[in-house]
Amino acid sequence: MKKFLFIISCIMSAGVLQAQSKIFKEVGEEISTQFKTITQDNALVGYLAFTKLEKSDADSFNYRISIMDENLNDIGTVNFRQVNLYLQAVSFEKDVLSLGYIKSPMIAGVGRKEARKAKKNEDYNTIMVQFVGLNGKIINAYTKPVDLTTAVLVTGYFSTKQTGYLKHALQISNVANTGFSVFYGDEKKNELLLFDLKGNMIHEKTVSAEISECVLQTAGQNIYLLTKKNDHFNWGNYVVNFEGGYTVYMYNAGEPDAEYRYKLTDPHGNSLKVLSFDNDPVSGHAYLAGCVINTSRYKDFITAHDYSHAPYLGVFTLDLGKTDKDVKATYSYWDKETIPGLTKEGLFSDKDFYVKYHTAFRDFKGNTVFAGSAMAEKRLLGAAKYRMTDGVFVQQDASGGLKLDNNIPCDESAYFGPAAMVAERDKKAFYKVVNLDARTHYIVIDDEDNTYIYNVDGKKVMRTIQHKDGKIKTRVYPAKEGHVMVSEYNSREKSTKLSIEAL
Repeated sequence: MKKFLFIISCIMSAGVLQAQSKIFKEVGEEISTQFKTITQDNALVGYLAFTKLEKSDADSFNYRISIMDENLNDIGTVNFRQVNLYLQAVSFEKDVLSLGYIKSPMIAGVGRKEARKAKKNEDYNTIMVQFVGLNGKIINAYTKPVDLTTAVLVTGYFSTKQTGYLKHALQISNVANTGFSVFYGDEKKNELLLFDLKGNMIHEKTVSAEISECVLQTAGQNIYLLTKKNDHFNWGNYVVNFEGGYTVYMYNAGEPDAEYRYKLTDPHGNSLKVLSFDNDPVSGHAYLAGCVINTSRYKDFITAHDYSHAPYLGVFTLDLGKTDKDVKATYSYWDKETIPGLTKEGLFSDKDFYVKYHTAFRDFKGNTVFAGSAMAEKRLLGAAKYRMTDGVFVQQDASGGLKLDNNIPCDESAYFGPAAMVAERDKKAFYKVVNLDARTHYIVIDDEDNTYIYNVDGKKVMRTIQHKDGKIKTRVYPAKEGHVMVSEYNSREKSTKLSIEAL
């Protein structure tokens, strides 16, 4: 992987490239800024601020792109003029940035008359893929008309506007040594585009699958679309999507016309629930990891009672390749009670907790580590009570062996009954940070009151950060390799301070 930092080090002196902080002040209503991470090979390599400035004429605005490296140092800016733009994705390859926008006045909301005009004029609503060099020059731009999904935007007690959005948001991922892959979906079509580094489109493909959700991923020359068809059922007053229904579509930049499909089910016909879609830190190959759904209880994943009655049969890892024939599957089942310390319902019997699995990642030893929230069970006079407690790490080795790797104390919820919805009680979110040089994984656990930074390989909590201290609200996010970004919002000064900190 060619480092973004290596390229900009030719532009800036090494002494400037130190970890630093930035403070962003809130500005007027007419000026707004979107912040995006810049990624390459699925790793963060920088940051971008996209600012909508003042109107240049009746239909257009002035825009500014501010490019920052992975330490928040300014690299340069790009100024240009366009109609209403909304930035959706950013990626990086070689020395080129690719930015994907929705280009439409519908974004900010328009009246009914303008909305009707939009339906008749194909140039009114488009996507725009822009290619920018690190020298601040716009290399190229590609636009194409799209059919936006429209919705009513309430702007006042008696006033509304029409707004528009893509059915499937525009996504961009770099393709090694080639350029960029772009996916989007509107009301009529789902399209996968391939561009070279000069911004020339070299292939266009309509994806005919019925898609409710889609994730674009690349690994080397391979391009993947993980799609999900969201069938649903009614649960009380809620409409709930089933957890399965995934298919992965496989392409290759060297032969983009070829398409391969792999439906995500195990050898017994059980659907798979995807927790993670990522690239292996050692091989660079793409993989999927998640839970094996219990076909006989495929609707029972909502309440604490559901979780205690085996909604899942085990976990899986799928190593992907160029075609569906290259997929290598590893399954670990606990329903036969062959895994020590783990019951057929998925209870870790020595700890008396179930796990609500959130994510998974590949370590540097070929293992898949599944991370989630402990739902501890307590019985009082025969009645079961539950509460959310620890952060839990479960390790699957290459042969399918499964074990509890560790559990660490986090924020605890109050006790709740069997009929309680687990998702409402579980406040944890999990983020991965990797240090490739040290071959170490960290997990940021964002809980209700605190953030915990956990060293997976060292099996210890490195830092605990309180979310709120007086007027300061603190959040922690993944950053460059071996670092986190700490965001501190000062409600009194209406400012946000961003700091890159080493782990």
